[in-house]
Amino acid sequence: MTKHSYTNDKNTLTNDKNSYTDDKTTGSDGGKDVPLKEGQITDIKIEVTSEDCTIKNYFIHAKRLSAKDATLSDLKLSDGNLSPEFSDNVFEYSCLLPCNSDKVTVTPVAPDPKNAILVCGEKPGTSTPLNVGETNVKIEVTSADGSNKQTYSLDIIRKPLPRYVKITDDNLAQQYECPISLSPIYRPISIKANDEKHTYSAPNIDAFTRTSKIDPLSGIPLTGEWRIVDYDLDKKMANAQSCILLTYGGTSETKKYSELGSIIDKTNVAPKALDVKDKFKDVTAPLNHTVQVRKWEKQMQQCFDDLEDLKKAGEEFIQEYFKSLPKPGESKQYDDGCTPLDYLQRASHCFASAIKLKPKDPNLHLQLGKILEEKYYCEDLFGQKKEEHEALPSLNLDAKESSRDEECAAICKLRGVDAAAAPIALQLKAIDQEYHHLLENGQSVQADRVMGLFAWKSKQASQEGMAAQKATDEENPLGQAYLKYMDALVIDEAKAVFNFHVGRLLVIQGNFSDAAKRLEVTLNWNPNYQMGRFYLGLALALQKEGPGARVKEAVSYLLEAMETLLTQNTKFAMTDRDPREITPELHSDNLVRSNNVHLLRGIVQLGRLLIQNADIKDCISGKDVLHTAALLAAQVLPNISKGDAYKQFEWVLLESHATLLEILMKNGGNEKLITQRCQRLSSLIFHSTLPMNEQLLTLQEKTCQKLVQIQPCNGHSLYLLGLSQFAQYENCPPGEKSQQILKDCKSSFESSIELEGKPASGNAVEKLVGQTWWQERLKQEEEKKKAVDATKAKATPTPAGRGAPARGAPAGRGAPARGAPAARGTPAARGKGPATPATRGAPAGRGAARGTPTKAAVPAKAPAGKTVGKPAAACHSQPVKQEKSEEKQPEPQTPPSATQISDNKPSLAAPINRKTYQPRLGLARAHRSAGEIEESQKSYNEVIVMAPEIHDAYIELAEMLTVKDPQAAVDVYCKFPLSETPTFDDAYIIGDIVRLLMKAEKYDDPRLQTNMIAYGRVLGLGVLEKYVKILEDKFKTKILREVYAGVNGKSVDDPDMQAFFKFKVWV
Repeated sequence: MTKHSYTNDKNTLTNDKNSYTDDKTTGSDGGKDVPLKEGQITDIKIEVTSEDCTIKNYFIHAKRLSAKDATLSDLKLSDGNLSPEFSDNVFEYSCLLPCNSDKVTVTPVAPDPKNAILVCGEKPGTSTPLNVGETNVKIEVTSADGSNKQTYSLDIIRKPLPRYVKITDDNLAQQYECPISLSPIYRPISIKANDEKHTYSAPNIDAFTRTSKIDPLSGIPLTGEWRIVDYDLDKKMANAQSCILLTYGGTSETKKYSELGSIIDKTNVAPKALDVKDKFKDVTAPLNHTVQVRKWEKQMQQCFDDLEDLKKAGEEFIQEYFKSLPKPGESKQYDDGCTPLDYLQRASHCFASAIKLKPKDPNLHLQLGKILEEKYYCEDLFGQKKEEHEALPSLNLDAKESSRDEECAAICKLRGVDAAAAPIALQLKAIDQEYHHLLENGQSVQADRVMGLFAWKSKQASQEGMAAQKATDEENPLGQAYLKYMDALVIDEAKAVFNFHVGRLLVIQGNFSDAAKRLEVTLNWNPNYQMGRFYLGLALALQKEGPGARVKEAVSYLLEAMETLLTQNTKFAMTDRDPREITPELHSDNLVRSNNVHLLRGIVQLGRLLIQNADIKDCISGKDVLHTAALLAAQVLPNISKGDAYKQFEWVLLESHATLLEILMKNGGNEKLITQRCQRLSSLIFHSTLPMNEQLLTLQEKTCQKLVQIQPCNGHSLYLLGLSQFAQYENCPPGEKSQQILKDCKSSFESSIELEGKPASGNAVEKLVGQTWWQERLKQEEEKKKAVDATKAKATPTPAGRGAPARGAPAGRGAPARGAPAARGTPAARGKGPATPATRGAPAGRGAARGTPTKAAVPAKAPAGKTVGKPAAACHSQPVKQEKSEEKQPEPQTPPSATQISDNKPSLAAPINRKTYQPRLGLARAHRSAGEIEESQKSYNEVIVMAPEIHDAYIELAEMLTVKDPQAAVDVYCKFPLSETPTFDDAYIIGDIVRLLMKAEKYDDPRLQTNMIAYGRVLGLGVLEKYVKILEDKFKTKILREVYAGVNGKSVDDPDMQAFFKFKVWV
């Protein structure tokens, strides 16, 4: 019998030969010449048969080189690995390098030594200097005869520096600042939209545009090749003189930005730990908890009798969980029962069963708690969802939360608020009204219940967010984890680790006072518990009254944790490991990580404490700490799912931006930077996923007002102001106040439109001057100026020969005299728009008092003149410099109603306000909310003409018309320029056309067939099933045949289609 065996293939390159001679012989056959085609691979098979009839086959792949060939045979790097692996017919590669690599040598290998090769225009072997973020290396290969050229492209990406870098030149620092991270831009991506160029860090803009194809700063839709990798800017930044801020004061050596990586390891220092031995020996924290087997735990328990096997199996399932987790940005398909949550579920069953066998073992309770907590993070950070099987009975884990939501919804309905559509801020106001109503009527028990609902609901709008709710909910894995930690603590109260995890969960719940006590007990049992010190510092900082006399202690704990995190991040950045790789540790076992949101919240609190306590020395400044927090949050956000933690990281980013803006405005000067920061903060608020609440609304409004004060003739600033006012209107109960807000909102949008085509400098337009907030500001400035004048008058010495009466007279005359050429048109302007300070403040003040925390951690909370360090306060107050510049203004050349504003730049240099659809879309929405249908329709139509690709204009106009004239709504939708290949964004419009025509029974309308085909192509035939049934009942088989053939991209006469139509009895 013949036996076959095959060897590995061999590749052979040959040059200037027409044939390949095989020297191996079979018997006496000798060699054989094989013809080779120029530039192509020829497969040569050599068959060898032994005496026992065993056959071996050898394969040679011979390629005859061509003088016209301009490809490489290999590409080597002095550091790092190519992705993908090299192949001569793949021309684009990337490579990830550590942050401390500042140059690399690229060595291309050509099959023919006669090929000419250049690397970035230089001979091969020359080292290539690297930019800070991304460097593009071009390898140009020229064929031997010079007739062909081929270019290979290699993008070399350095990991970002993990610490805040300060560019020493202030102008360059402002120019190179990322709008999101407030640190130097990393791998700059520029967006060109009309006359504006905005540049972002690549990870942040890429993450943002996954779901929203607009420029975050300008709001302009991104079309075509909008993404420009700005290598030139990266190269310029590489030469900027920079330094790294050190945690315990001082800076690193100043070097070129691209060279800072070479000294990054020197920035790591041993964290300074405060000695807490015996500090908490007298602290007690009573326990009021009973260990019990709860219903949800009993359902996990299974019948096993070997404890060690259960523990071993549980650990194995945890390891399988880590292997199954997707990397950030990666999508995985799982077999049934093999999802990450499935493995965690099995692990929890193992340890729950182990507890059944040994209920007094606290470590088993602790491990089950950690697994349950991991289930929460698996869903929240990685976006994993448990698949529901309808056929199987399941425990409704949301029952308790749903019942509370239903109670809140019922209260809102009593107060005229639709909980399904109303924002949280409006719902909280309705619940607050009900609470006070019950108190006034002596129903204290019911009022207490409503107050509990208010506290529960308000957490959704706080920085603690939904996580705080879930950590107290026994039906949620996070709440279950807390109970298991409590069980472990009750069994063995003297263990630091059990106290620590209970204290940590109390921080997550927002119960900071109890958390501080529990964490002090932790440090009593183990003074060296570093994360125990950190969480204690965080709890102290977040308490309602703040750390008080323990501020230096809290700062010490927070500084230690920040340096520990930065040192760890620095060590990782100096490796070429993929930053997206999953660390095989449970989150509760690995708390020193950037995606631990409480670690970043602690850094924000550290920054605020340092700003408020300038006497604390020998450490980094509070401002630089906030820059560090913003940088870390911006690095985390692109890599996690949009769950509870995502919202908390957004809070970190917003609070860092807001506090830094407050510092900037308090110090005065640099209006350009203040304007830039205002624009960026307002953009972050508009595009955040956070539910709107009093804090955000106030911060948004005051930021936009400051922006307009600086540049009152900038159309985009007025548009942003209009957006903030519209958000205020939507969150304000119906009444006189809401109508005034809506009136101001419309005037902002109208002012923006009025200024189109005009310079973005000069005096405020009349519609802006008449707004309530502007009049209130003028009144405050006038009162402030009078107070200053009065103080100056008192300080003026009495001239000789004049008595006290004479000295008083000028003071009395001085105020009016100065007020007149407050020629800012104040008197006339004040009459234009009624000021209603009491009405504006009352509901907001009451809602804030009950609805949102008043901690220093929350931005934009305090009104003017209150706690320093709160962003809202800064937004209310005006820099003295601005005030003085207004006093120096000459007499206005504009009508008396216009207010003169200081403009530090010549009007000739001011940019021209461009014409955009945005203020028109805002105005259309404002008119619609006011019930002004004709005006709204006019504005929507203007948007459709100016920007026909904007879906919202068609959808909102059609929804407005549907009530009275559905066919007019269809006509609006049909104006949308649908492409031959509709997108998911187009699906809503297409689907609504089909819905409206079917509802009106317009079966013969040709638009029905066209849009049903488009709808089916985008979302599949499944979305058409209910309409197919209706058309079948109406015997509209011709339409059905056309639709099914169109969706499948075939002709009605196609044999397959005909067979299907016969099966469906449509022919």
